[in-house]
Amino acid sequence: MGHCPIFILSEMNANQLIDHFFRTEYGKAVSHLTNRFGSENLELAEDAVQDTLIKAMQTWPFGQVPDNPTGWILKVAGNRMIDQLRRLQKQTNEEMPELSENLVEDVSLTDINDDMVRMMFACCHPTLSAEYQIILTLKILGGLSIREISTSLLKKEETIAKSYTRAKKKFKEDEIKLTLPPANEVEKRLEMVLKIIYLLFNEGYKSAEGKVLIREDLCAEAMRLNAVLLKTELCSTPSAYALMSLMCFHSSRFAARVDEQGEIISLEDQDRSKWSDELILRGQRYLQKATDTDAVNDYVIQAAISSYHCNAVNFEETRWDEILRLYDVQLQINPSPVIRLNRIVPMEKVHGSMLAYSEIEELEETGFFDAYYLFYAIKGGILQNLGEVQESSIALKKAISLTKNERELNYLNKKLDMLSNSD
Repeated sequence: MGHCPIFILSEMNANQLIDHFFRTEYGKAVSHLTNRFGSENLELAEDAVQDTLIKAMQTWPFGQVPDNPTGWILKVAGNRMIDQLRRLQKQTNEEMPELSENLVEDVSLTDINDDMVRMMFACCHPTLSAEYQIILTLKILGGLSIREISTSLLKKEETIAKSYTRAKKKFKEDEIKLTLPPANEVEKRLEMVLKIIYLLFNEGYKSAEGKVLIREDLCAEAMRLNAVLLKTELCSTPSAYALMSLMCFHSSRFAARVDEQGEIISLEDQDRSKWSDELILRGQRYLQKATDTDAVNDYVIQAAISSYHCNAVNFEETRWDEILRLYDVQLQINPSPVIRLNRIVPMEKVHGSMLAYSEIEELEETGFFDAYYLFYAIKGGILQNLGEVQESSIALKKAISLTKNERELNYLNKKLDMLSNSD
């Protein structure tokens, strides 16, 4: 494959391009190579893609940017795998299947999409535990770091790192094939596939770490994967439609969530004229399809909650009573601590800060949120509304100590400064 010497990028722009491709192409490339060379070579595929991206970091900033970066990544990584497999063949004297010297340069996006779907269903194989399924898929396909996954799952980094190593080992030992499951198994695995897409979107919607709040490319990838599923009759379930609805509603607010410097704007202060009417309309259409069968599930409820926010003329006219009612329904379906925490904000709007604080105290006693910054940020806000400035300050400082995203950190520090000035 040739290069475009006239396509010269600054070192900063080239590194941004590499980072973009790492986020958007890493999972696709690993899936493609693992599908081509076999699931037993998953680790080799990961190493090959990582080595290729390192090579890109070394060459692209100096003007050696390929005219087809995706094809270049697949070709170079594929050739690295072939070389490595041949070396292993010589060491073990095992017969290796015939391999072409080069991958096809013009790999169609459709083929890559199919590989991604196969890989997701493969990682959600029933012989793997639910935790292994999630961690393996988020790390390989989503390109998320161990820290990002630990934040997403509210678990320690060390625990996630060990689980990832064990999950890869079991994936290889069980010789899991990258094929779509039979029709009678699709529904069983689909629930986990949708959960992983949801977690991917959430990480893009509010990044656990780094210098930006929103990673739109990760959100777009989650929505693309969901769209692929909706094209398949077996996968176009009410849950899949509801998840797409939820992602459309959330995406509609991207332009208003941060200012020109990338700093966070709270929901209360957002310019709602910047919300995307088109995405809100799409969200409503998907929600309608999700509720055609009167199905009730987590995604339907979350999408309905988000629709109330999107349809409110302003923050003050939000139907907090209806949102609280929906959270109550969701708790009956899935009585998790996270839903109880999310429910506290509308509870305070409807029933006042005293009742909300009683709920936050009960949740704190469980210890579930000891390392979760958002819990202490919510607690700090409730205490402030109760006039407990000193206690609110303590809670906000705890939230700040647990925050890894730079924009979230700035936002919380501003709240703390305002609280200090009001004292």
